[in-house]
Amino acid sequence: FDPELVSAATIKQSSPLVEKEGSEVHINCKHDDSSLLMMLWYQQKRDSTAMTLIGYGYENSQNYEGQFEKEFKLTRKSVVEGALIVQKAEPSHSALYFCAASNTQEVLLFGGCTVGEGTKLTVLDETLLPVEKKKTTLVCVASDFYPDHVSVSWECSAGKCDKAATDSAAKRVDGGNYRITSRLKVLTEIWENPENTFTCLVSFYRGENDIVVEKKMIPGVPGNSTGNTRGKHAVLFL
Repeated sequence: FDPELVSAATIKQSSPLVEKEGSEVHINCKHDDSSLLMMLWYQQKRDSTAMTLIGYGYENSQNYEGQFEKEFKLTRKSVVEGALIVQKAEPSHSALYFCAASNTQEVLLFGGCTVGEGTKLTVLDETLLPVEKKKTTLVCVASDFYPDHVSVSWECSAGKCDKAATDSAAKRVDGGNYRITSRLKVLTEIWENPENTFTCLVSFYRGENDIVVEKKMIPGVPGNSTGNTRGKHAVLFL
């Protein structure tokens, strides 16, 4: 049946939830009318207008409909506050969940109760989530230079080096010469191909243009990107 709004009571429910498969999910409900002793929970599946009763109860006793007792748990903190717990969330639990309140059991036969606005639950299907690829960080450190008019760039035989992060400015060491660091993130599967090379170039500005004054190349290392590698960092000192 479709519950109808018959009271001026206000029901507040949890905001929309996005949860991982297998997690325990709590959907909270609170209203402001202590005369509504019964709390009910409904499920509305996607692409459906039907609302299916999950269970109902009073402050000290809860009742479930059919198979829902194996998947859900109803709790009551007080007459006006309770929760619906999805004990082990699955993608099939993705739906709208409505909390309702009533002061009589006749609601189960004839309808008529105060209904909340609903909480949308989305349970992520782990088989559809993108797999994050492993990355290795190459670090290039240029030091002991003066003045600080230098820049750092990278060359990669496997393609464009577009994940480099270089210090915004060279840093003076103990009041003497300067030092600058640049970090390049590459996919571990590319780093573990010995045919690939990664070159750090340090350029010095001399009035009109940059002149490359130092460069160092490091080859990829053999490895298995699905297992152990020779570390997640490689450091070049210039």
